[in-house]
Amino acid sequence: MDSMPTVDPCLSQYPGSPERPGAAAVLAAALLGLVVAGCERTIPLQSAEYYVFGTRVEVQVRDTEETTAQRAFERLGRDFSRMHDEWHPWNPGALATINRELPDGGWVRATPDIIKLLEASQEMEERSGGRFNAGLGALVRLWGFHTSTYPITTPPPEDEAIGAIMARRPSARDVSIDGEQIRSSNRAVRLDFSGIAKGLAVSQACDRLSEFRITDAMVNAGGDVMVCGPTDQPWQVGIRDPSGGVIGAVEVSQPVALFTSGNYQRFGEWEGERYAHIIDPFSGRPVDSVMQATVIHSDPLVADAAATALVVAGDELWDSVAASMGVDQALVIDEEGTIRTTEAAAYLLDGGQ
Repeated sequence: MDSMPTVDPCLSQYPGSPERPGAAAVLAAALLGLVVAGCERTIPLQSAEYYVFGTRVEVQVRDTEETTAQRAFERLGRDFSRMHDEWHPWNPGALATINRELPDGGWVRATPDIIKLLEASQEMEERSGGRFNAGLGALVRLWGFHTSTYPITTPPPEDEAIGAIMARRPSARDVSIDGEQIRSSNRAVRLDFSGIAKGLAVSQACDRLSEFRITDAMVNAGGDVMVCGPTDQPWQVGIRDPSGGVIGAVEVSQPVALFTSGNYQRFGEWEGERYAHIIDPFSGRPVDSVMQATVIHSDPLVADAAATALVVAGDELWDSVAASMGVDQALVIDEEGTIRTTEAAAYLLDGGQ
């Protein structure tokens, strides 16, 4: 773990150089989704950065003694390392072992966190009408998306191979849970928690910080943000425009998560055609009508899963799927660049005021 220097919470004042911008600026401008800062009144801020889940995770804390912050950062480093190894969908680890044994149809031991992820995934699949589905690991692998290297330049899979998996209709709801044991009634199921894992990770990071009596904190997991606790100095979060710049912003002073899912950062290209890394569970093929979805919710697991589900739902059904998932604040951008929001999130287009 490398600790970052103390920085001012105003985005425009993050330290940097022409060679190396400040870490928060890098996360805001170069990684996926959101620009994060707390502004106006300077509050001492300390920051640490980790590389897990294929992205950089930055944790910022305010009003905390340096020794306490460093102890918390060191513990978070161990936590993130365990999460990365345990939850990784294709590297050797607990989840890879489970996926190797599930096709046998017997009971497989799972870790407590994987049980949490599975239970949350099953609930989100139900609430999304199947548009969020953590049981599609075999399809994700088939399309070549079990990688950290983009764009993918290998040919898309053959229709026959896609059809063979889709004929079995794999679903995370096919997996039964008994204590710390799981088994699948569908041998095509492979678990991939990429669409919900960061939600649990940021939640657990905030819980860990609270053990050190740190609540005025923000966790930025590659642009997906969780503000951990109440603060009298709001964090300002700007929602990135896929074409550059910022669409709008919101001031956050209570525990809340802001998660974004998009099809423009991770993709494949073949013979002039570009295809997104998000798979439609009903067709077995990449989605194409919604470019980006952002969800604001008090539960980061809901925010994470719903952002993916709204991209899958498309420009005609996203609002009804948001409602069925209990999401009242959401923003979507279609392939034409048209921005739509739920009624409760219209303020985002007015600067978040």
